[in-house]
Amino acid sequence: MLSDAADIIEPHENAVMIGTGKGGVGKSTIAAQKAAYHAAQGLRTLLVCVTSQDDDDLGIDRYNRGLRPEGASVLDGAGLLRAIQDRTPLLPIREVRPNLDVVPGGEAVGELLTLLTARMPSEGIYVVASLARALAPIAPWYDRVVIDSAPEQDALEQLALAASRWLFVPTRSDDTSIRGMRRIARNYKLVRSQVNPYVEVAGACLYGSNPTATQLHEEVRQDVAGVLGPNTPMLKTIVGYREMPARNARKKGLTFREYANLLPSSAKSYDVAAGRAERADVVPESIKPLADEMDDLNKEIDAHCRKAA
Repeated sequence: MLSDAADIIEPHENAVMIGTGKGGVGKSTIAAQKAAYHAAQGLRTLLVCVTSQDDDDLGIDRYNRGLRPEGASVLDGAGLLRAIQDRTPLLPIREVRPNLDVVPGGEAVGELLTLLTARMPSEGIYVVASLARALAPIAPWYDRVVIDSAPEQDALEQLALAASRWLFVPTRSDDTSIRGMRRIARNYKLVRSQVNPYVEVAGACLYGSNPTATQLHEEVRQDVAGVLGPNTPMLKTIVGYREMPARNARKKGLTFREYANLLPSSAKSYDVAAGRAERADVVPESIKPLADEMDDLNKEIDAHCRKAA
């Protein structure tokens, strides 16, 4: 096992990993929304998707957004795989939004498991610093780095932790989601003790819940403290469950805020009834509170990172 201090790579001071031990808790949605939120503020932002399930919340593939690097395709995780395989810097898709570059995830990310396993005999635990090494040359270009991690594999989760300064954990209220936190807590302790001593837990939040269920929220807070530690901040902002506007935004490749901004020019239900518009042209009013809650969550995540720093 390697022990040279040179193998420890200090991550970007504003590199935030959105991670949890279970899928379906809003992780990728929060990561994409957070990256776009920073970019809209004029901050140069990089989103790195270390997941084999690319939800394409930003419409990169579906709507051909962004400037592709020359050469082989970087879509579907191919660029991420190639950078780690060839030990070269990451090549993001540029300007997916103004100020926002993205390293897409996708099916090819799953092939990293075989690659990392093959390198274990020579690199030991420091094989999980592979992403940190590929990110380090380009990280200084950015004001913010957001990393969307994979909940399906420990090795991929450890890759993301080794490249992050802050870990933020979303969860739902069910027992399965809470139990899933135990895995990321285990991976966090392993990576922090052996590879990346800079990473810290910035906090956790409840996602997709009824904001008025205060007794349930208190129970979840206690569960989170039991898994991640009693000092883990639990954010006050709760992004409610509003399936239709969230689904419509994703289908259009828009963030919640971008979709909400279409409200003034939206078709109305009577336009659909009169045959002047399609149902898909109607922007639901419920997107407005959803966008507001997501913005509040992003602000609170940043505040907790600053406080922890």
